[in-house]
Amino acid sequence: MGDNSDKLCKLCIGKVPGERCTPADPYAGFEGAFRCLLEAGDVAFLKHTTVQEMTATNLDFSGISKNDYELLCRDGSRRSVDEYHQCNWGSVPTHAIVTTSAKTVETRKQYQRFLQKAAQLYGAPSQNGRPNQQPMDPYYYNNNETSTTEFSYYNRPIETFSLFESAPKYGRRRNLMFQEVVLRVSHFSLMSTDRMKPRSGDKDSATDFFPLEENRQTYSGHLGGSMNMILGVRDCPVSRMTLCVTSDQELEKCVKMRIALKAQLLKPEMICYKGHSQIHCMQAIKNGVADVAMLDAGDIYTGGLQYDLIPFMSEVYNLGKPEYYVVAVAKEEDPSTELTYLKGKYTCHTGINTAAGWIIPMAYLISNGWIRSYGCNSIRAAAEYFTKSCVPGALSAEYNTDVPYDNMCDLCHGASYRYCRRDASEDYYGYTGAFRCLVEGGGEVAFVKHTTVMENTDGKRREWWARNTLTDDYELLCPDGTRATTHDYKRCNLGTVKANAIVTRGGLGYNETQLNAYINLFTYAQQFYGRKDADEFSFSMFYSPPPYSDLIFQDATQQLKVIEPNERYYGSYLGGDFLRARRVVDCHAGAGSPTLSIVATVLTAAVAVLISRGVI
Repeated sequence: MGDNSDKLCKLCIGKVPGERCTPADPYAGFEGAFRCLLEAGDVAFLKHTTVQEMTATNLDFSGISKNDYELLCRDGSRRSVDEYHQCNWGSVPTHAIVTTSAKTVETRKQYQRFLQKAAQLYGAPSQNGRPNQQPMDPYYYNNNETSTTEFSYYNRPIETFSLFESAPKYGRRRNLMFQEVVLRVSHFSLMSTDRMKPRSGDKDSATDFFPLEENRQTYSGHLGGSMNMILGVRDCPVSRMTLCVTSDQELEKCVKMRIALKAQLLKPEMICYKGHSQIHCMQAIKNGVADVAMLDAGDIYTGGLQYDLIPFMSEVYNLGKPEYYVVAVAKEEDPSTELTYLKGKYTCHTGINTAAGWIIPMAYLISNGWIRSYGCNSIRAAAEYFTKSCVPGALSAEYNTDVPYDNMCDLCHGASYRYCRRDASEDYYGYTGAFRCLVEGGGEVAFVKHTTVMENTDGKRREWWARNTLTDDYELLCPDGTRATTHDYKRCNLGTVKANAIVTRGGLGYNETQLNAYINLFTYAQQFYGRKDADEFSFSMFYSPPPYSDLIFQDATQQLKVIEPNERYYGSYLGGDFLRARRVVDCHAGAGSPTLSIVATVLTAAVAVLISRGVI
């Protein structure tokens, strides 16, 4: 996880899938680490009793002695394994028996008394010559003569039990449930081990549980000074990371994600910031108010061109690489709709200047001469070609600097200020929103990504608008005028686009330390929470609670992938085809920030005047 090298698992020898470099690996635990030292390693980090345990009998390792090993001291010297008091790297609390904090004090005391009684009865190792018989078995004359009495329920062998016994009775693994060689065991909430300070009368073999006082029955109370070491390992040079979102729904998910990451002690600490649009988030990141945001390919272009933002982690869907197919979807019962002639049709789009919903389909239609281009004014071209549409953001001055066309939002569903907004507050925003527009909003064609239909049909969504939808009810419109099933997207599509990506500051605000910290945080986050299953007791990064979809991350996301450093420029990441498509539909594409352009023009004019006057 994070930027840890794979060398950290190179010596592990797990063979079974899911075993290597996990707690199930043969080299895991104290016993496993010692075995690793014996077979492959040069140094092992163990507890002070491990070498004595492993070499005391021939059960684990035959032909070796504790004298074959030495302790490495912090001052560079060496000592025998028995001199751990003078040569060690510090002491830590022992293992703990825990219970839920919901248990009352009296219940916990009952647990403590029960465990102490169990240790009193079964804590001492058996001294019986025959481990399968009681020491004073009435059916035995002595330890050398067995009874010939016929077996019955009353004279069956009685097996003894030792609470702290593991190998060889239960296999070859040691320290099952409890450590075999410990000092006393103390209570933590329920009970815990306590070897911080040996007490008089303590023995090397565990024979008792030691109760922890009520005021120490918390993880911090039990760990004490060890907390500083634990937190020190997790220390991060970057204290916080602010994620910018654009709707109340995304803000709510962001807050839940923040709590989830904090529960795992992940750093840097995540802060949530709500911008009123993606453009606002871009400005906030450039100005240092926010640090990161998840953007569509179209917004990555805008952010890179005008605000020096760079993508550093991308989503991966079902293709195994960070890209997706753009498709045009129509109803199977509407055979008159075809891609080569959409004049007068009702269309559904994910949003203005989004890759799948606007840039790719409009560039395709204009480039093939099916729509008059009006130069590069794609909004006017669409408004005069389609009768009604839902293009979230088409009326926003941030995205449409030309005359607003009301028919571009006629099919939109949002109420009040949410109407035709380019965020999750508009019901028909995004991929699922555009498909919903096709299903219930009167649309005849929807421009979405290749997974959209499969994500929302065949009972995958419980909302009433999606309940009766089947995959076979919809078809893809192909560039040659034919149709195909929704599963045939590799043959019938308008092109491929790079997946959504997380962006941060580039240009003069670039900070590699911060960037690496953000990468580590999201990498660890998906290790803990990168699942799709809805669970009210946990958090899922790639799941959005109904009726919403694609909040922050796309619901179709399978993982986040780090973008290679040489592709972290927006042009390198998006590719030449997308840049050309953007120039077809956007009159401002390829130009820098308007403010910078004006400043450059003024400076150029001033220099020209000075040159003409012979000043320079």
